[in-house]
Amino acid sequence: MRFGGHETFVVREGWLHKGLSLMNEDARRLTGPFAQDELGVGKNMAKSIRHWLAATGLAERTGAATKGEQPAFKPTALGRLVAERDPYFLLPGTWWMLHVNLVNSPGDAYTWWWFFNHFRRPRFERPVCQEGLILFVEMHERRQPGRRTLQRDVSCLLAMYARTYPPAQSDPEDGNQSPFIELGLLSHFRESGTFRRNTPISESLPAELLGYTLSCCSNTTDDPAGYSDLTFRQCASAPGGPGSAFGLNAEQLYGYASSSSAALGEELLAVISLAGDRRMRFRTLATAEWAKLYYQRLRDTELAA
Repeated sequence: MRFGGHETFVVREGWLHKGLSLMNEDARRLTGPFAQDELGVGKNMAKSIRHWLAATGLAERTGAATKGEQPAFKPTALGRLVAERDPYFLLPGTWWMLHVNLVNSPGDAYTWWWFFNHFRRPRFERPVCQEGLILFVEMHERRQPGRRTLQRDVSCLLAMYARTYPPAQSDPEDGNQSPFIELGLLSHFRESGTFRRNTPISESLPAELLGYTLSCCSNTTDDPAGYSDLTFRQCASAPGGPGSAFGLNAEQLYGYASSSSAALGEELLAVISLAGDRRMRFRTLATAEWAKLYYQRLRDTELAA
């Protein structure tokens, strides 16, 4: 359970590219004494970049921190794949996968995990969200950080995802904005102070992202053929699943699954009926394998054009 590792900084444009590139060149430089100079940021920003690399599933720690030294990092399978296929983080599918990883990362991004899995209000104000997190932690966790730490975590999350209306004149050129805003999951109305959850158009989400997300919330199978089944109700409510990550209900998930099955083929994902329930049957693959399918499809489409 981790709070505040972001040093109050949201993921900024170019940060993950810089951190991932440096780590792939020489992981020791990411935590070395000159890391902030090599990344071109301040000391606390360098800490934030390392945090976000781990929280988004691009990097993993290879040891615990020792006195005076940072823990070592290495790229994950997804980190290596993104470095090869989308090094500048230009593809929307990359950001969606990183979002799913945050939703499934209570260890590094507890507040993000709580917000998308447990805080279900469609409209809310910042204090309501902050008090919701404080109460949840008091009820479920033995070790409790201070109120201000939790309040700062909520403020960082909202700044990372919410597009503000009306926008400030400087917003289009604001280098402090996070690319996660482009996912369109939250809106902030400046005059009322209200935040609103938004539901993406399910058919606009990458087909492979559904398999990626399902593999996060159901990563085991008893089927020797390597398939898993989940009802649409389960998919809508499962922690870390597509309903929680994207805010889709069972009917919206049915549309998403149908279009994804048509794009991927039923050998990877199919909509079936069993015992009176509509279900998704999907191939149980590692998340990096689903990511590889996404990048390969885009490459094949580009080559065919």
